Amino acid sequence: MVDQPTRSYIAAHSATLPISASTVYTVWQAVGLFGLVGGFFRSSGARITWTAFGACSIAMVYSAAPADGRTIATGLAVLAWTAASAFALRGLTLRPSLFIHNAVPNIEIRPEIHVSAPAAPPAPEVPDNVHPLQKR
Repeated sequence: MVDQPTRSYIAAHSATLPISASTVYTVWQAVGLFGLVGGFFRSSGARITWTAFGACSIAMVYSAAPADGRTIATGLAVLAWTAASAFALRGLTLRPSLFIHNAVPNIEIRPEIHVSAPAAPPAPEVPDNVHPLQKR
């Protein structure tokens, strides 16, 4: 119900191209797979591709579906694309990302040991008012 209108749309609009409609459809599927897998791995370009792929697919289904089943086919296409978008757009947030990079100070570490020279021992201090006893 969703795939056939897409094939019909591509077949009707690729008649003047030098490649066949089945090749265009295969490329269309490859673009969708790229958008799905790349979006899963958080590639911004692939997510944009996935969004455009889904919007164009839904437009193709709406355009090529029969008039009596157009609403149902388009609704199913939207539901299928929304379900697959849970994987392609995982982790998508509207909050801005804030990255704080702390600058690492330039600390130089050398494997050296510095031993300072020992201080000279203090001179014995003898007060001036002390005199030894003298024997006579």
